[in-house]
Amino acid sequence: MQGRHLPPDDPRETPAAGPPARPPSGPVAGAVLGSEGDAAPGGAAPGGAAPGGAAKQRLRARLLAQRRTSLALCHEPWSPADTAVLATRILQIPEVADARCVAAYVGLPGEPDLADLLARLLARGTRVLLPVVRADLDLDFREYAGTLIPGALGTREPPAAAPRGDLSAADAVIIPALAVDRAGRRLGRGGGSYDRALRRVGPDVPVIAVLYDQELLDLVPTEEHDRSVKIVVTPSRTLRCEPTDGTREHPRPSTS
Repeated sequence: MQGRHLPPDDPRETPAAGPPARPPSGPVAGAVLGSEGDAAPGGAAPGGAAPGGAAKQRLRARLLAQRRTSLALCHEPWSPADTAVLATRILQIPEVADARCVAAYVGLPGEPDLADLLARLLARGTRVLLPVVRADLDLDFREYAGTLIPGALGTREPPAAAPRGDLSAADAVIIPALAVDRAGRRLGRGGGSYDRALRRVGPDVPVIAVLYDQELLDLVPTEEHDRSVKIVVTPSRTLRCEPTDGTREHPRPSTS
């Protein structure tokens, strides 16, 4: 693991490649934090933000601090076995297994490592789309053929010559998250890029969030514009979110 910190909180929510680290286990806890990690007196909304937005800012600050701490403490990237287990777990989701086109992402440092998943999708002949941020903070997608180039703020993306892809063509969409609850409410990095992009995804297309076990929470605060996910994948579990705020667990990946 390289001893570098996460980029500044990126309003674009755009993921980047980098050796991931496992955040420390245990529940998310601590003092009430403002948007910059400073104590917000009485839990007041920083900058006059709406109550839902203030709650999201405090939770986001705690989760980002937790991931930064893990990067500072961890010196080894995910092992090949770890990345293979995560890839197998995602590939065993029926909608991914049957997909002709999958939209995915390349993770930021500290996020679960999807490198093996991307390689195995390509080996299967699945068309893979990866995000590229636009000037208006929405996301475009390009086809991934195994080559990545540096993007803005440390991100990595397919080269400009790669064919553009339409997110609405994806049979499954895999996205990053800082937290998700059992009803599928998702917390991202704050820029709303995926909330914008997911408007182009049909209601029957599964949106799959990948995060750590301790980032699956009982309740994630939301605002009207926030987009939910249908499936949550962690290093040890696959959960299908239910409209009754429950979850249904998928079988464990086969070891054969």
